[in-house]
Amino acid sequence: MANITNYDPFDLLEGVMKSVLRPGYEAAVAQRRNGWNRTAGIPIDVIENDTAYILWADLPGVKKEDLNVSVLGNQLSLAAEVKREHAVDQGQGKEALLCNERPAGIVSRQLQFAAEIDDAKAVAEFRDGVLQLTLPKKESAQVKRISIH
Repeated sequence: MANITNYDPFDLLEGVMKSVLRPGYEAAVAQRRNGWNRTAGIPIDVIENDTAYILWADLPGVKKEDLNVSVLGNQLSLAAEVKREHAVDQGQGKEALLCNERPAGIVSRQLQFAAEIDDAKAVAEFRDGVLQLTLPKKESAQVKRISIH
């Protein structure tokens, strides 16, 4: 059987040079091997307009029922459980795990916005592994222009 390995030109460096050029590299490799980069959490894009925040979160391999979105004041919490349906059981049969890069487990992300979110009007859509949240700002948090007489 063929082994699958990642090519890393820095593996040629040894000792001090390796640690100087790549501090924390081994921890980063371990995180990549275990799936999502745990330090970054769920990758998101956020835009803001006068009335709402709109957020997109990439959650490949997650099912809608395994998502949890909650709002408290101006704080948003996202959590998702990634399950793998075809797990390899080592020691059974003639299969051997050569590569394991698909993430599995629980990922989360917490955000704090400048304005309070109107949770009663918030809308969440999940399609093709992308969660889109429309989070309206509370009326009291919106800037109101006062006319001068």
